[in-house]
Amino acid sequence: MARSRDFAPGHPVLFWVFIVLLVFTFYTGAKAMTTRNDCDSVSAGVKHWRVLPGEWVCSSGGIELSGR
Repeated sequence: MARSRDFAPGHPVLFWVFIVLLVFTFYTGAKAMTTRNDCDSVSAGVKHWRVLPGEWVCSSGGIELSGR
């Protein structure tokens, strides 16, 4: 006799966190690729990435977590 809970794929909250993270990663990656040349005329191509919101910042620096 098989039990009704033989297969439990994981907690649904972790599944949705993974899905949201995956969508955010694809969205920011696509945005980075489509806007990669936006700083060419402003700062001679010097730029760094701001994670939240995902955008290029036309100045020198490293990766920022969010705008201040």
